[in-house]
Amino acid sequence: MHIQNKKRFYLMMGLLGVVIILLGFSIAMIWSAISSNNAPVQTTSNTANPAAADSTQGNRTDTTASQAIADPTDTLVLVNKTTSLDEDYLPPDLVWVDLPGVRETQLRKEAAAALEDIFAAATAKKLSLYCCSGYRSYQTQEELYAENVKNYGQKEADLVSAKPGQSEHQTGLAMDVTAESVNFDLLESFGQTLEGEFIKNNAHQYGFIIRYPEDKTTITGYAYEPWHLRYVGKDVAAEIYEKKLTFEEYLKTS
Repeated sequence: MHIQNKKRFYLMMGLLGVVIILLGFSIAMIWSAISSNNAPVQTTSNTANPAAADSTQGNRTDTTASQAIADPTDTLVLVNKTTSLDEDYLPPDLVWVDLPGVRETQLRKEAAAALEDIFAAATAKKLSLYCCSGYRSYQTQEELYAENVKNYGQKEADLVSAKPGQSEHQTGLAMDVTAESVNFDLLESFGQTLEGEFIKNNAHQYGFIIRYPEDKTTITGYAYEPWHLRYVGKDVAAEIYEKKLTFEEYLKTS
């Protein structure tokens, strides 16, 4: 092929090459942007950490002391209306409680052993205690809460029953106790019985606290429950008893 103006030809070819290079670079940039937008985004599930799951639900001034105790297997884990357990959480060392009761029930091993000791101490004083309700799964609590809402209405139910995931019973560290003197029921009057007085004055020696004390509803969120025992260990239970604290108050000041 005969080229009449070689200088012009080479100039045109050079410009064409630059255009091709710029076009290729533009296409590469566009493709990179599209790929970046379509890439999967890694997220962290709030349910993996109960404390994190609740961090967006309003003021947490009453629970911040428990920030270091978010592990549900910890004896001092805080479970209340602002800190929840995962739906699938199951305590790792549940055992069947070998004590008198209105039904078969379970607790974590350490708590069950401590409960045996307090029952033995009561028996030594000719008092008879009975287990009523220990470990409850998320699903069981869901059914119980729905039944309470149906029977009492939302407002009243929230004073006496925990929403699923917010029940201490799911930790395997809580036990409701009762006595024949209250017809094996869960009543506030249990606190005035000999058995109730024994629990109030001695539970801390075995590592238990009355989790929902009288006149502390504004702190705990629940009505007085003299029957609801929560295992926290002897040292913590003794401090809570001596200082007349709720569990929330203890965690906030410890």
